[in-house]
Order: sequence, then structure tokens, then C-alpha cells
Amino acid sequence: MPSWLNKQLRYPEELFDWKVDMFNIYHVTDTSTFIQANNFYEVPDGVSTYYVEAKPPGFDKPTYLGLLSLELQGSAGRNLAGFMTVQNDMPNLGKMQFNQVPLNSSTKLLGPSSVSEALDKDSDFRQLRTLLQSPRLGDNILYRVGSHDVYFIPVYTAGSGGVVSQIATIAAVGAAFDGEYFVGLGNTPQEAFAAYLAKLSGVTSSNVTATLTLDESSRVSAIKSILSDDKITVVTPTTVQLPLTFEEGQTSFQQPTDLDNAKTLISGFVKNFVSQGGNRIILWQANNTINLGTIIVVNNVPELHYISIGVG
Repeated sequence: MPSWLNKQLRYPEELFDWKVDMFNIYHVTDTSTFIQANNFYEVPDGVSTYYVEAKPPGFDKPTYLGLLSLELQGSAGRNLAGFMTVQNDMPNLGKMQFNQVPLNSSTKLLGPSSVSEALDKDSDFRQLRTLLQSPRLGDNILYRVGSHDVYFIPVYTAGSGGVVSQIATIAAVGAAFDGEYFVGLGNTPQEAFAAYLAKLSGVTSSNVTATLTLDESSRVSAIKSILSDDKITVVTPTTVQLPLTFEEGQTSFQQPTDLDNAKTLISGFVKNFVSQGGNRIILWQANNTINLGTIIVVNNVPELHYISIGVG
């Protein structure tokens, strides 16, 4: 084989998948266990073979591998039963190795099916998801970093029309759990892993959340989401011109940690002013500031009362 071809080899995905499908059943050698269909494995829904640079147990350096995670068939827990790797380099092309999680282990590993559930239970991610308006999760790939088994998941937010996607953040979800999940978020895999280690060691999550950034359009969408949750009708006039205007409050919304302040300001404004003029808010934007207002008629004179939220 030419040396230039050596570095371009990749074991055929279809053949690897077929071999894993056979292994999922025929690794069981005990007759009674086989007849009862116990201890069979399966590939989780939505999971396919990943070809990545990784260093799983048994490898002394990062290697280009095909990797497929497996779960116990029919298990309600959806824990990781293990993962199969296949090597792509010569002379080890096609060499497969199964790394199994013992069934009686006190520490379980999350399977791909339960990673999104663990992510949803994280308070920092729930807050971020509110801001991003139903973000889309990318592939969850299991890596071993030092002694930690961690899933790295890109979180996407769609642009205008949902055509262009951007990475809003990256989540590092610890696979090992004993009743508690640990999740780190960051703008890079390194930041996400550092945040995960901070959670694991007991550092408060507020310090981690503050490192995240959101673009201006995401912050504007979050404000509109708050209004829709309160069942407020939002109108966006071309211009706003009234003889009497009153600013009733202002705040800044630059980081996810500022969301609570924005919610408090909006909630108070809706309660004290919007309810008097019907459930309708005027929204206009100027100089990186979102203005929310309502018109109240006092002695036959219309008055504009509004709040300002800086988003730029």
C-alpha cells in the first residue's frame, strides 16, 4: 500500500455498523441468557458512528478511530453499556475493541439517549435555553479527557429564517453519575470542560454562567419571549410621537445573569402600567436599547409610559 494512502484510510462505516449489530446480540454466550434476550445491546436512536481523534482506555496516544456508543436493549435507565471502537491506521485497520461498563458498577455512565435529559436539568442551561429560543443540539460525542468521560455537545441557535446556524455555546456533560449530573458551558470546548470541572469541585455556577455571551438578536428574542409568556400583544410602530412621555425604569441586559433583572423590570411595568391600557405593549428600538411602552389616557391627554433595556 502506498504511504500516502496509509494516512487517508477509514474503515467502512457500513461494515463497522453491521459488525456491531451482530456483536450486540451474539456477544451473549450463555444459552439461557440468550433465549431470554437478556443483556443484548442496541445503538441508541439518532446515533451513528463518529470518526474522531480520541484516546479511550487501552490507547497510549490520541488515535483516529471510529466510535459507536451502545446501550442495554430495553433498559429504562438508558445508561451507557459500553462503546465499540475500530482503528483506521495500518497495520491495525479494522481492529475492534469493546469497552464495557460493568452492570454491577456503583457509578453509571450516561448513554447518548439520556445526555439531553441531563443537560435539561442543569439550571444554567435552562436559563440559556430561554434566551436562545429553542436552540438545537448537535451531536453528543463521548470523549475521555484524563480520567473523565465527558460528552461534548455544540448548542446551535438559528439565524433569521432558521437557515444560518451559529454555535451559541458548547456543553460538556459528565458521563459518570451517581444521582447527580455535572454540566459545564463555555464558548470553547476548553472553557466548557473547565466549567464542568468547576461544577464537579463545588464552585458556584454563577461564576461559570457569567463567562457566556449572547449576540444582540438573542437578547432581543429573549425579551420578546418574556412578553409572550405574559400573553402581551406586542406592536412595533414605525415612529413613536406623543406630547407627554415618562420613563418608568431602565436596566441593562448584556449577560445571561442579567435576565432576572430584565424579567423583574418588565413584570413590574406590566403590572403597574400595561394593565391600565389593555394587554398591549409598544416596542421600539433605538441606539442598542429596547423600549417597551404603553399609552394611558389621563384627563383626555394620551401619555406614553415606557421602560428601557440596553441590549447593545
